[in-house]
Amino acid sequence: MSYIILLFFDIQFIFILSGHTISKECDLMNSVIYLLLAFMTIFLISKTIEFYYKHKDLSIEKEMLRIEKIKAKADVLKIIRKEEFLKLKGNNENDENIFELYCSRLLQLMGFEDIQVTPLVADGGKDIIATKDGEKYYIECKLWDWNIENHYVDRPVVQKLVGAMVKDRVKKGIIFTTTNFSNGAIEYANGLPEDIQVQLYDGDKLVFLLEELRDQWVPKLADEIMTPAMQ
Repeated sequence: MSYIILLFFDIQFIFILSGHTISKECDLMNSVIYLLLAFMTIFLISKTIEFYYKHKDLSIEKEMLRIEKIKAKADVLKIIRKEEFLKLKGNNENDENIFELYCSRLLQLMGFEDIQVTPLVADGGKDIIATKDGEKYYIECKLWDWNIENHYVDRPVVQKLVGAMVKDRVKKGIIFTTTNFSNGAIEYANGLPEDIQVQLYDGDKLVFLLEELRDQWVPKLADEIMTPAMQ
């Protein structure tokens, strides 16, 4: 388009220097050029408006997504007492893997990546697969009521997770539970070979972990809230 404008002014300049008036042919050419300029101007304006609103919509969508991520992280940190874990199940009766989803967000705050919640049926002894520092982890989650007598996570649960780990050559595992571990489960986990590690988080340890994460993440979340999505 810039070439058309320059050509137009060059022709006008030549005719002015030569003392000639613009002929009918030049008038026709000028009209064509003006029409082209008008068309290009309208086209560019329409594209600019289209780009503006598209960019605006993307900005709003990105901002909403950013806020949702912050809320998801904040929701994980809301639990203050062990009793509040059971509210997850009570308020979400139709969501059978609600605790697994909660733990997946918790793992994200702990620095894990590539987090995948496995299907409820035939999960192979692990509820979540995740990585941290290049190491793959298998994670099992048990939302159990500790008020029920003898309702402990026992040795077979740990054995099943370790069996899945050995089968797939995974060296590290975690078990989250809202209740407690039996002595047999703890002894089995502590007696594993050095190259296989399973971390056990009972309800009390989970609350302690959340306290530590709150101290770490509350300032970060405050900063994220104040940071605009589009710079």
